[in-house]
Amino acid sequence: MLFLAQILGRPVFDAAGARLGWVEDMLLTSLDLFPTVNAIVLARRGKGAVFLPWTSVDHVDRSGVHLQQTRDDLNAVPLSADAIFLRRDILDKQVVDIHGRKVVRVNDLQLATVDRELRLTGADIGLRGLLRRLHLERPVAALARSAHSKLPESVIPWNYVEGLETEWPSVRLNVSHRRLRELPAPDIADILAQLHPLDRGEVVMHIDDETLADTLPHLEDDVQAELISAMSDQRASDIMEFLPPDEAADVLGDLPEAHAERILYLMEPEDAEDVRELLQYGDDTAGGLMTPEYVALPDGITAEEAMVVLRREAPDAETIYYVYVVDAEGRLEGVLSLRDLITAPAAESISALVRHNIISVQVNDDQETVAHTLNHYHLLAVPVVDEKGELLGIVTFDDVLDVLYSEAEEDISRQAGEFEESDVLATAWEQVSLRLPWALGTAIPGLLIAFYLSWHILARRGMLTPLLAILPLLVLLGVQLGGQGAAASQVALSDDETPGEIIRRLSQRQWPIGLALGLLGAIAGGIITWIIGLPAHAVPVAGVIWLVLMLDMLIGSLLPLLLHRLRWDPVLVVNRPALAVMALIIGAPLLAQML
Repeated sequence: MLFLAQILGRPVFDAAGARLGWVEDMLLTSLDLFPTVNAIVLARRGKGAVFLPWTSVDHVDRSGVHLQQTRDDLNAVPLSADAIFLRRDILDKQVVDIHGRKVVRVNDLQLATVDRELRLTGADIGLRGLLRRLHLERPVAALARSAHSKLPESVIPWNYVEGLETEWPSVRLNVSHRRLRELPAPDIADILAQLHPLDRGEVVMHIDDETLADTLPHLEDDVQAELISAMSDQRASDIMEFLPPDEAADVLGDLPEAHAERILYLMEPEDAEDVRELLQYGDDTAGGLMTPEYVALPDGITAEEAMVVLRREAPDAETIYYVYVVDAEGRLEGVLSLRDLITAPAAESISALVRHNIISVQVNDDQETVAHTLNHYHLLAVPVVDEKGELLGIVTFDDVLDVLYSEAEEDISRQAGEFEESDVLATAWEQVSLRLPWALGTAIPGLLIAFYLSWHILARRGMLTPLLAILPLLVLLGVQLGGQGAAASQVALSDDETPGEIIRRLSQRQWPIGLALGLLGAIAGGIITWIIGLPAHAVPVAGVIWLVLMLDMLIGSLLPLLLHRLRWDPVLVVNRPALAVMALIIGAPLLAQML
């Protein structure tokens, strides 16, 4: 087993031991299942590169690549028009890991000799691949062994790799994404969500309309709108026809009105009318959640007649566990269960089977009310009516699962000092302004208590110390920044992100925001120091506060990763007393030394 990093840059010797140059790259002619390496790129000092067939290679060892022929007997091969360079075209590029259902970056390529041919067998996406390229794999592995640990292997078999044309612009290929299309729709959505918009659009081009329609409901609203906006109106209308009306209304509701209307115009009139009716309701209301695809029976018909209607309308219904009964004006009269209908005598009127004490919601009720109703009464679906009692649609339990999840996530996030998705999409300055009230809300009461203790109690006894007025600001802001960093890390861990991906996310968003909040806290500490009569210490105190807050934020955000590595519960980090003690231990000695 070889890796590309072990061959690149190695000297090349002929059969007589003469050094000819070094390996600059390696060539493939296709990206089929476990493709064959056809040639190596031999770089020569002061001369152009030549392409030597892999069949001329005798063996590869630590000293370099050894050929079977002497310099005079070597025959170079011409560069094929469809040649693929391993180093130039694949290394450090993004690929889709079909098995792991995620987008990854290629750090190294695994090669193996099969029937005297060298084949590309895998993509190394882990830390080990990077260390191998830096020639640090052996010492780091030895260090890990001394600590009774092991460097993890992160090699994806090549048959689980899907390439992206936008990442491989110089490669003349047309990736079919057949294996990607065979994944379940939620997994396809997870992969699409991780891609750059250009790559996302390229992958969507190779997914059929029906599969894409199944995938869209599992994507975030902004990603849905981006995909629909990037495709032609005709294809968008075809996809909307595959979607249930409520899902189509959710997607089109995030588009500009003119764009949504163009798509609706191209849809079948009946489908378009159902979607238009739903678009008039707010997204967070029962009307915005409901679907018009339900089964309603007129009152007074027999069980046999009801079964005929049911057989005709059931294929297009969202659910048939509940069958609703309406009067001649369409007002909801009651509900009957499918079991009662099937077991009833054929000639019996359904009026005898109807349950009139039905639970329903109003069309303008908030989505939380709908979710609470379904959960409280253990219903699979709830009918939606207007002020006249007319049945307009139904909301099924799966429609409110996202509502329950998002509301719970929002509550937990706000308790941890984080914010909902719409806030996360704000600019860095908007994020700072959103989080600043939380920090001040916890720091100001502590400061007032500290001033009271300082001036009204300790001053009378000759025990006044400026440290007491500063520590609440230090501790409470440290708790906020550390808790927010820990919450961000835990959210990322719950999404199964790798430590490298988590640190990248923190460095791009969380840490810059914490840096700004820490700076504001440091300025506040300096002002307080000035007010209490120590103007000469204002700047040093501000610097100490900023340093301590940055340490709190770093420790708070990185500690969940350490606990996760030790197989402890990362939730232990969001322990506010523990974070307060951490800030106190770090900051109190520094301030005491200064003041």
